Amino acid sequence: MPDATALRRKMLSGTACLGAWLLTNSADVAEIMASAGMDFLLIDHEHGQGNIADAIAQLRAIRGTNCAGILRVPDHDPVYIKRVLDAGVDGILVPNVATADEARRIVGACRYPPLGWRGAFGGMRAMDYGFNPGYYAAAADKLLIAVQVESAGAIDNIAEIATVDGIDLIFIGPRDLSATLGKLNLFDDPDVQAEIARAEQAILSSGKLLGSTAINGRVAKEMAARGYRFIIPGSDVTLLGLGLRQTLAEAR
Repeated sequence: MPDATALRRKMLSGTACLGAWLLTNSADVAEIMASAGMDFLLIDHEHGQGNIADAIAQLRAIRGTNCAGILRVPDHDPVYIKRVLDAGVDGILVPNVATADEARRIVGACRYPPLGWRGAFGGMRAMDYGFNPGYYAAAADKLLIAVQVESAGAIDNIAEIATVDGIDLIFIGPRDLSATLGKLNLFDDPDVQAEIARAEQAILSSGKLLGSTAINGRVAKEMAARGYRFIIPGSDVTLLGLGLRQTLAEAR
């Protein structure tokens, strides 16, 4: 299984990487999706069903494929961040980041002193249960850190957020962004579209990798042409539902 270094290198080379949310806690589903050719899977602990033990099972399931395992944490809690890093994720996505100070605290929670304040321990899964003592020195370089902007205020601060050392990728959250504008799920609304476009331009101008969700593969391809490098055109739940609906429609 590639670590975040390989995924980051691929995106920085100009390749758009495709992934999917894992909302269920199924390791079998994770294995199927990774084997299908996903560049990454994003285990969702903000809205998904799983816990850290489930995430470990999902990470084991995709091991040996060319798919990286990223996890969206519920919030900015440094203790939860520490626990999922110890579990061996290749990267994290942190929701609702609105300022550079918040971004700096997130990076600090991911790095050992003197670069940060992540608590150190021996024998956790991330260091192969103690068989990889070189883990500590390499941990910062091998972890992908992504932050999610989800409001007009956060978009205002993208240029400052992008200056934070250690932030690799800025991810636009269109649904919560639409909600903060009082237009939940109205993705075609001109105001929502304008804010998404403003966020896109700010992230691309900053030099950080740009990511977001896509409604389908066609839109994902269009986004890649606009400079997106981390694209999520669905989840285990939505893609299963889509396949079922298409099959039933054809059969009936």
